[in-house]
Amino acid sequence: MHDPFLLHGMKEAVDRVHKAVIDKEKIIVFGDYDVDGVSSTALMCETLQKLGAVYDWYIPNRFTEGYGPNVNAFQGLRDGGASLIITVDTGIAAIDSVNFANEIGLDVIVTDHHEVGPELPAAQSIINPKKKNCSYPYKDLAGVGVVLKLSHALLGEVPKDGFDLVALGTISDLVPLVDENRYFAKRGLKQLGLQKRAGLRSLGEVSGLNGPPFSAQDVGFGLGPRLNAAGRMASARPACELLMVKDTEEALVLAEQIDHLNQDRQETVERIAEEALKSVDQETDVDAVVVSGVGWNSGVTGIVASRLVEKFNRPAIVIAVDEHGVGKGSARSIPGFDLYDTLSEVRHLFTHFGGHPMAAGLTIDTTHIDELRSHMNKRVNETMTEEEFIPVTHIELSLTVSDVTIDLIREVEQLAPFGMGNPKPCVLIEESKIIDKRSIGAKKNHVKMQLADDDAQLDCIGFRKSYIDDQVSMSSSISVIGELETNEWRGKIKPQLILKDAQVNGYQLFDVRGKSLASLPADVALVVFTEEKKQQLKRLDTESAVIRADEVDSTMPGTCALVEIPDSLEEIETLLTRTSSSVKNVYVAFQEEAVSYFMTVPSREEFKWYFAFIKQKGPISKNELTQLEKYKGWSEPMIKFMTNVFRELEFVTIEDGLIKIHHAPLKKDLKDAPTYMMHQTRVDAEKTLLLSSSEELKRWFDQQLKRKLPEREELLSGL
Repeated sequence: MHDPFLLHGMKEAVDRVHKAVIDKEKIIVFGDYDVDGVSSTALMCETLQKLGAVYDWYIPNRFTEGYGPNVNAFQGLRDGGASLIITVDTGIAAIDSVNFANEIGLDVIVTDHHEVGPELPAAQSIINPKKKNCSYPYKDLAGVGVVLKLSHALLGEVPKDGFDLVALGTISDLVPLVDENRYFAKRGLKQLGLQKRAGLRSLGEVSGLNGPPFSAQDVGFGLGPRLNAAGRMASARPACELLMVKDTEEALVLAEQIDHLNQDRQETVERIAEEALKSVDQETDVDAVVVSGVGWNSGVTGIVASRLVEKFNRPAIVIAVDEHGVGKGSARSIPGFDLYDTLSEVRHLFTHFGGHPMAAGLTIDTTHIDELRSHMNKRVNETMTEEEFIPVTHIELSLTVSDVTIDLIREVEQLAPFGMGNPKPCVLIEESKIIDKRSIGAKKNHVKMQLADDDAQLDCIGFRKSYIDDQVSMSSSISVIGELETNEWRGKIKPQLILKDAQVNGYQLFDVRGKSLASLPADVALVVFTEEKKQQLKRLDTESAVIRADEVDSTMPGTCALVEIPDSLEEIETLLTRTSSSVKNVYVAFQEEAVSYFMTVPSREEFKWYFAFIKQKGPISKNELTQLEKYKGWSEPMIKFMTNVFRELEFVTIEDGLIKIHHAPLKKDLKDAPTYMMHQTRVDAEKTLLLSSSEELKRWFDQQLKRKLPEREELLSGL
């Protein structure tokens, strides 16, 4: 740990706080409504309590006051007897508010870690490692990290019992987990594991966290989002109270309240994210994503912006507009694009603005949103290349399913805590067989897969990746990347992969035989083999394109569905061979039943007997055919089939409904009859395309797509 007095302004701050403690002045800790803010507030209050100070705390309401120190709040606190304000995780941009505080005789000490603007507040002291004149050796402390340094300086020793709060704010605020932050996280997670804080103990219980010990992931995905939910959905007060409460019963009540708020937050995020995506679809230029919506909850705009960045890999700004036309927005960036600098160029558009290169918050009048969008698109277009828009995942290990063991995962865990600056190693597992695959979760928006090789199986979970269930066929070999972890269920520990992305090489075959065409993707092209089937599907008023196989050139539609059984396998073999280089996703959606395959085919002896019968009896009527069915046990289709074969071979003629021998029949083979041969080819088609298993069908398609058309000879010279 570095010396806290290396932070510029530390001595002045310590002197002023000690004076206030001695003189029994009322000190107010002015915090922020995110996890870093409430943990900073709690740690500062505990420090003042140890000093014997007269103190209280205040966190502004996101919806009624907005972000950071404000004039009305300062006036109210001054009227309540306060003479010293200590801001935590906020205040570096509060120029006007601090000026007002000075006017009314209210001293302000600013502790913050956000980017420093061109002008600083006229405070008693400003502690921020990012100040240009600050020689502190580590610049990326979270807000709670800065408070820890002030607490250390005030107490003369490190407040070790507050390390759980420091870890909570540091991990949740996504600052790099290196240097001092790494120490804070490791030390704080151990402190968190002691479960001495009633509020966090209760929150862990209602969250269903396993532990102790706790990991950075438990904080980042379990405790952190719930504490954030309070400030996002209502007031941050319950979250701050939870961190300082002593009574176990009161802690449980607060924890349950916060958990309910988190459930509301999740539902709100899903709704606004869906609306935001629709807004993006209407934009013609998405170099940067800037969307706004009236009535959106301003507390979740940061989460929605992150979702948009994840989907489009573009900088994103999401703005919630109130009934007065005022927009409160959150911005998120991608590597290589400095969001803070870009927005700083148009500070005049905002009534409030602050942040850092990867994230920012702003308040803007709706009349300026179009100008903001134009500026963002212009700067992204000027500074980013097409290659920089391609998301890159750095892979640390290439493994097989069999390589993934509990021992390997425990070895990797020695590099923890993982987070920004020290990401969890990402592994690659190539060309694995899919054993099971399904959508899970209350809203079926996650995917669970089980992969296998010859010696082992591995469970994979993909959060908000249910599209993989629809877009990956069970018959495909899949390559996946993700993070390894252990999953404990009923005392049994198994390896597990948290899925980040997946890839399938080559084409995919989806077996949806017998299912409704409505189950097919919207963009699928329906491929048929007859004009009759084409017109039939068009009458269904389907949105999908309907094309005949003989109309398909060498380029097959990227996603197509074969919906009609051809009369022969040769027709589909020709189609697949001709389009093998362009085939991507093929849905086998045949809806017919196997008819020819299950029809009894007459033997040669039966053909001979039937011919002799016609020859002996003379012209045969329909009534005599009915008697023949009963006598021989033949079906009507079987007799009709033999009659058509004889007619095509010119063995018989049919006149006025009577069947009689041709006056001079020529000797011919049964194979010379089109009906006979069509039946044989139809049986082969039904057997291969309708009656095969999914595995057999995939093997047959593989064989066809590997075939090449015979090369055509070309006359190059007359010699």
